[in-house]
Amino acid sequence: MNKYDGYDLYINGEFVRGKEQSFEVINPCNEEILGTIFSASKEQINEAIDTADIALQTYKELDTWQRAEKILKVADFLKENIDEIATILTKETGKPLAQSRREIHLAKDQFIWFSEQTKRIQGKILQSRNKNTQVYINYEPIGIVAAFSSWNFPLLLSARKIAPALAAGCPIIVRSSDLTPLVTKCLFKALHRAEFPKGMVSLLCGNASLISSLVMNDTRVRKISLTGSTFVGRQMIKDSSITLKKVTMELGGHAPVIIHEDVNVEEVAALCVKTKFANAGQVCVSPTRFYIHSSIMDEFCECFRKETLKIKLGNGLDEDVDMGPLITKKRVTEIESFIEKAKENKGQILCGGKRAEGFTKGYFFEPTVIRDLPDTSPLLCDEIFGPIALLQSFSALEEVFQKANSTEYALASYSFTTSLEKAQLTAQNLSSGMVGINSFALAAAEIPFGGIKASGFGRESGEEGMYEYLHSKIITQQYK
Repeated sequence: MNKYDGYDLYINGEFVRGKEQSFEVINPCNEEILGTIFSASKEQINEAIDTADIALQTYKELDTWQRAEKILKVADFLKENIDEIATILTKETGKPLAQSRREIHLAKDQFIWFSEQTKRIQGKILQSRNKNTQVYINYEPIGIVAAFSSWNFPLLLSARKIAPALAAGCPIIVRSSDLTPLVTKCLFKALHRAEFPKGMVSLLCGNASLISSLVMNDTRVRKISLTGSTFVGRQMIKDSSITLKKVTMELGGHAPVIIHEDVNVEEVAALCVKTKFANAGQVCVSPTRFYIHSSIMDEFCECFRKETLKIKLGNGLDEDVDMGPLITKKRVTEIESFIEKAKENKGQILCGGKRAEGFTKGYFFEPTVIRDLPDTSPLLCDEIFGPIALLQSFSALEEVFQKANSTEYALASYSFTTSLEKAQLTAQNLSSGMVGINSFALAAAEIPFGGIKASGFGRESGEEGMYEYLHSKIITQQYK
């Protein structure tokens, strides 16, 4: 499973070699070349769409219980091969093994949950105002789906799109990230073993512009699902308007965390640090802007700093490592630019702030804590997507709500308090698609996931995620 054999596309039920320019996949920990991938050609992309169109009709011949059985087989394969897949995932992304295993479990849960949900697509009967008339609402698969996934959770993000699409009856074409093609191939090995009709699932790699252009202009592709940046999302929404496709967008985030004065400072600081620097902060829902009540600001900052200094950087394959590298050399340079902005804005760097010492290879950057930036600092407005925590103080609730909601991003927000009143008040005043109170656990197969404003729209997972892949058909029937 762990060989780059050149057959990393999956089209018409077979693994095939791409016919266009090759690219190298780099291990971000040691900069070694993991393998070479060949990009999909125009003809191969069109073949994926053509075979998906056929599969849309073939899949309808399977009843919901048969579909559920196939979807569940994918989860079984992931569970049986968790250690091997986790090793590949860690090599491609740099994240520690424990985090890779957790991602595989979360991906597996998507297929388990939606294998059951496919049996529960429920229509409605409405009372008509007209005599001898009944009105039915039926839900049907929206059609072929094109999904664009991100590298930071390549298994989970793909599973969030594939599982509900298959449950709803939609063929799906996935364009994987060029940074993580092999672990995505592991997922498609599971799909292959489940024996879906040929063309029901397809995997493409390579030229994102070419793939996007062809699927956007093909009227048979009826839905686009993207996990990516807000910049890319805006362009895809514009492109999708040509053929009026339905879109689901899970875009950027810059999550605030409000720490009220009544918390256990040491416990909350420890949890915040652990969550902030998971996957080196390269998480769309990562807590980044910490607003701490002024009465506990100094104590919290010191506890946060001490906990951050305990983080061990290194190769994610070593079980005792807490944080791996950033994904690319370019990302290191971008994080360095944020540090320079913080210095220009007179922010106090409590720890970190530079490339990690002691590594001759790899894209390692120290976990960084910065306090007391001015409210006008671009770091408090722009998505960071890296190992930087910003600590700010507040005194009044109205003040902190305004600051927390001050960016264009509104994916996730968090708050910690022992007061039920403050918990309710904070949840009501935070503008975001998801709010965590005394918890950072927002993602699960049964819970709808998504944001508002520049963080996107539509939901993945949960019952709401299923209906993103269905459209309603109204049937009015009159009896004589």
